[in-house]
Amino acid sequence: MSTSGNAAELAPVIIRSARRRRVALTIRPEDGRLAVLAPLRVTDAEIVRILDRNSAIIDRLRRRFEQRAARRRIVSFTDGSEFPLLGKPYPLHFTRRVLTFEEGFFVPAGDEPSIRGHIETLYRHLAAELLERKVRETAGRFHLTFRRIRISGASGRWGSCSRDGSLNFSWRLILWPEPVVDYVVAHELAHRLELNHSERFWREVERMCPEYRKLDRFLRDHVPEFSVW
Repeated sequence: MSTSGNAAELAPVIIRSARRRRVALTIRPEDGRLAVLAPLRVTDAEIVRILDRNSAIIDRLRRRFEQRAARRRIVSFTDGSEFPLLGKPYPLHFTRRVLTFEEGFFVPAGDEPSIRGHIETLYRHLAAELLERKVRETAGRFHLTFRRIRISGASGRWGSCSRDGSLNFSWRLILWPEPVVDYVVAHELAHRLELNHSERFWREVERMCPEYRKLDRFLRDHVPEFSVW
């Protein structure tokens, strides 16, 4: 599925943040629109100039998005269809009332929207259990603190850390192989020391996850293979 044809005609989405130090360009995975991530001080006029100067880069980003979208898995909500968890496929099975995961997704039968809702409920439950355990283990190992963990349905952001120490993770993160999950957990916990993406921040990430570069690249390059909807 590719939405870039229509998305390319739409105005870029501008997202300003007090934590950001420089402008970054990206394509939103949920709709293929160009997103401009900018510091608060950058004006609309400056953003227009940046977009004009970087038209070739934007074209490459859009082509890469199209290539990834072409690899997106086709989801089927039929008995025996497979859904990923920690990078491994598990079958979907229909039941009458049970909603559980036992080496497979066991959900009540119904129409496609209800089946999808049941599967997402299971994913959210599994994500809450897994991520809380991983955050507590990693935080304890590196003597870090956090306030609470929230599970969201975000499709374009795997995790975030707020100033009050709250950690937010998308339930979609647990579709990925476990080393990727560990990297994202380390990334967000590193923000407990540095609320930015400075060199010191990345040194903290490397201290907690020495192979973070390879995992970050894998995370960026394989979105279609680990997407369900």
